[in-house]
Amino acid sequence: MLSRLNKTCRALLASACLLAGLGVAEATTLRFVPHADLQALDPMGSTADIVKMHGFLIYDTLYSLDANFVPQPQMVKDLKISDDRKTYRFTLRDGLKWHDGKPVKAEDATASLKRWMARDAAGQLMGRVLVEMKIVDDSTFELVFKEPYGLVLESLSKVASNIPFIMPKRVAETDPFKEIQDYTGSGPYRFVAKEWVPGNKVVYEKFDGYVPRSEPASAFAGGKVANVDRIEWLIIRDQQTAMAALLSGEIDVWENPSLDLLPVLQAAPNLATQVINKTGKQAQLYFNHTQPPFDNPKARQAMFWLTKQQDYLQAINGNPDFYRTCASFFVCGTPMETDAGLEALKAPDPAKAKALFKEAGWDFAKPIVVLDPTDETTAHPATVVTVQAMRDIGLKVDVQAMDWATLLKRRNSKEPTSNGGWNIVHSYTGGQVVTTPVWSIAFSGACEKGLFGWPCDQTIEDLRLKWAMVDGVEAKKAVAAEFSRRAFETGHHVPLGQWTTYLARSKKVTGLLETQDVPAFWNIKKAD
Repeated sequence: MLSRLNKTCRALLASACLLAGLGVAEATTLRFVPHADLQALDPMGSTADIVKMHGFLIYDTLYSLDANFVPQPQMVKDLKISDDRKTYRFTLRDGLKWHDGKPVKAEDATASLKRWMARDAAGQLMGRVLVEMKIVDDSTFELVFKEPYGLVLESLSKVASNIPFIMPKRVAETDPFKEIQDYTGSGPYRFVAKEWVPGNKVVYEKFDGYVPRSEPASAFAGGKVANVDRIEWLIIRDQQTAMAALLSGEIDVWENPSLDLLPVLQAAPNLATQVINKTGKQAQLYFNHTQPPFDNPKARQAMFWLTKQQDYLQAINGNPDFYRTCASFFVCGTPMETDAGLEALKAPDPAKAKALFKEAGWDFAKPIVVLDPTDETTAHPATVVTVQAMRDIGLKVDVQAMDWATLLKRRNSKEPTSNGGWNIVHSYTGGQVVTTPVWSIAFSGACEKGLFGWPCDQTIEDLRLKWAMVDGVEAKKAVAAEFSRRAFETGHHVPLGQWTTYLARSKKVTGLLETQDVPAFWNIKKAD
């Protein structure tokens, strides 16, 4: 028996040596637990982060944001801008291929941009000044504008959904409001549809035909080098189960553990924790601008003076290492950060808030309706803080408890509070979405066509367009400051501060990039 075992071992060892001699390496699989399940596959049909992560794996973009928020060429080799800055000529770089082996062409890019413009707010804005898209040859196309537009490259490299991922022309010609059925991309990984089990597992395989850029990877820009052969997303909803799997080595990366588990994960010798999105998330307080008392801008301004961001962040996050106060509508740490007009957030004054409510003519005996989603882990604690602050200055508050799904429907009501309406709701968004006046509908002043709560101010809308039209970072900063001052004057909404989350990983996994957004899967290495 022992002799036979020794022969078997020698044979296996010889086989392993032969494979090594031939340069045949064992495939590397990265097992990843994301923050949510992937249910939709069309990045034009959803703004969810999980769909965006899927998109970045299998598609590529013409331009991408680097770690300093600067647009960098991605699929583009050369850009020529006309002297009057109305025509942008893009030439695609060599070696771009679809996952089916066919070359990427200019017609694919233009068809994809047309579909994106039909769905995305920034794309729609760019479309208002676009005269035509013109195909020059298989690798070159032009965007021709009726006047200089200062947001072309920023729009093409945006990471806030919807993202202008480039798809094959046959796919991009799908009705923008219908789901695509063909998931052929040109990115560093391809989606393995036959192994997709919704609610359980998503699989991606390295695309050997992908040619990375030569520059070092920087957030979503640079060389997207696929170092692992296979990526498996495993959907594990229970935190304790996910932690046990990570500790035992059954998974390699866990995207969004609870902060309560941080000490345990940091103490594990085989694990590391990492913040890849230092931009984080921002919480907001929104008003119903159509109903008293918040139909009066003085009442809306009062809530700024009543806002102590530290109280909100302690309630929402609780760990000062993971949150920061931020007196800015635009996320702190990003280029458009400005505290213009926001002295109230830097030095709250409840007495001044109370005086402004009185100047607005509000009867303190009347109730102010605040919707409270008791099952939501960010909006609910924020609601509790707001309600207490309002009561502390003598306001009567009617807190109406409900689940998050009900609130999302209820906040669309324009009825008076006596008939199912509301005065205040709380929400939050990813930091990247609120880094400029343009990316998010949260900054809209478009009345009935805009955000729930229906803030209505033409100056706000004009400033959003002005920001899009000016060229250069300094010019955009100046407009962002104008917007900030006007948003306080009108009491648009109240930013409540920002916080970050973290991921946990095996120490065998290295190369995770700081993206200031969702995780990127290129550049990652996994040791044996």
